[in-house]
Amino acid sequence: MSSSIPSLSTNSNTASAVDQLVAMYVQSVSGPINTLQSQQSQINSQISLYQSLKKNFSTLQTQAQSLGSVGTLTPLAAKAATSSNTSVLTATAQATATPGTHSILVTQLAKNDTLISNQLTQSGTDISTATGAGTFTFGVTVNGTTTNVNVTVNAGDTNSTVFANIASAVNAAGIGVNASVVNDTSTTARLVFQSTNTGSANAISVSDVTGTLASSVGWTSSVISSRTAETSTTAGYVNSAVSSLDANFTLDGIQIVRSSNTVSDVLTGVTLSLAAIQQPTDNPVTLTIGADTSSIQSTVNSFISAYNSAINALNQNINDTTTTASNGSTSVQRAPLAGDVSFMNLQLSLQNIVMGQVSSAQSGNPNTLSAIGITLANDGTLSISDQTKFTDALNSNPKAVIDLFNSSDGVAVQLDNLLTQFTQPGGVMDQKINGAQDQVSAMSNQIQSMQANINIQANAMRLQYSAYESMLIQLNQTQSNLNSIWSGMQSSGMVV
Repeated sequence: MSSSIPSLSTNSNTASAVDQLVAMYVQSVSGPINTLQSQQSQINSQISLYQSLKKNFSTLQTQAQSLGSVGTLTPLAAKAATSSNTSVLTATAQATATPGTHSILVTQLAKNDTLISNQLTQSGTDISTATGAGTFTFGVTVNGTTTNVNVTVNAGDTNSTVFANIASAVNAAGIGVNASVVNDTSTTARLVFQSTNTGSANAISVSDVTGTLASSVGWTSSVISSRTAETSTTAGYVNSAVSSLDANFTLDGIQIVRSSNTVSDVLTGVTLSLAAIQQPTDNPVTLTIGADTSSIQSTVNSFISAYNSAINALNQNINDTTTTASNGSTSVQRAPLAGDVSFMNLQLSLQNIVMGQVSSAQSGNPNTLSAIGITLANDGTLSISDQTKFTDALNSNPKAVIDLFNSSDGVAVQLDNLLTQFTQPGGVMDQKINGAQDQVSAMSNQIQSMQANINIQANAMRLQYSAYESMLIQLNQTQSNLNSIWSGMQSSGMVV
């Protein structure tokens, strides 16, 4: 009768089985960690909500601070200038402008002074022959300042060459004169000096200092002193009368002379741009200065938009949502911030401010937003519901509208003060955000500690299973040895 010792075995799946056993253990004890991580995710969502709300509040506060500005800083004081004939005159107005209507007749536009040389043959040597070779100096006077300009003339230089060298030297000097060479025909050329600024104060005067370079191009002392008018071939000024270089216009019957066509020192806060001249028999341009209703409405609309964004965000996150199913049953979804007294009070306070009366408004002036056409809807949002009332208020008494927002108890001032409690560093929003972030941080520490303990236990299990595996290997080796001995005994007949 033969027999064998029972076999003990290991296989390649042993390590994998150990990992599976450890993983099952880790999963079974990780429930509390998963719960904390879920709570962390909820709190992070709440932090994002707080940050979004703070951004809404900050945007509204920025708008409120703008409307609450005083004096010319408030955008509600914006003025507009309207011309009855924009081809003759346009204008812009700043907040400092005084509302009113003005009559303007433009009789002359300001011009650049222009001085032109004699017409000379381009290839000729008239100038270099007249002056001879050398470096010559002439003075250019503009606006009371004389600058000397040096130009070198070489023997045989053509008129075009000398003209080009003069123009280059003048332009490089930066003296308020633009110099250029104009080829008026295919064979002739003329040198042109033009003042960079308009008006009689910028009239150009030229005189020789050394040599006769200026005279040789036609700018003799008599031409300059008498401001001789240029012709198609001879040197002189395009506008011979200095007075013709200034702008002339009457404003409300008062004669005005200015050196530029852009005039900002006649009406306070108003810049006039003269574009064309009129005949004495033409109808004067009517210039109207008043509230810039378009700009102001745009500003108010921006404020309303910021307010509505803030109030809608509060409504969505404070008010529970009730849903009715097809079978008539209802369910209520709890709002993220439902029951938070801070936000509930803010929601109520915002609505009370925009609905309430402004005690600092002057008696007889509008003291509520609804009095100028801005009303509150059932959902708490604002709108300009009566455009006519709003526009009439701006046109009839813009100061009253401004006071409604920026007086001591104005709507914008109240909103700014209220929102400061929420948006300032360390305010309500920062406290809520920081508190929630502290919770997340504490949970992270707790999770890290719990995970470390689980890892320690999992490693201990791996070591224990590894020890069992080593013992099994040793037992298998012992079994192999016993099987060899048993086989030998059978072969020798020691056992049957």
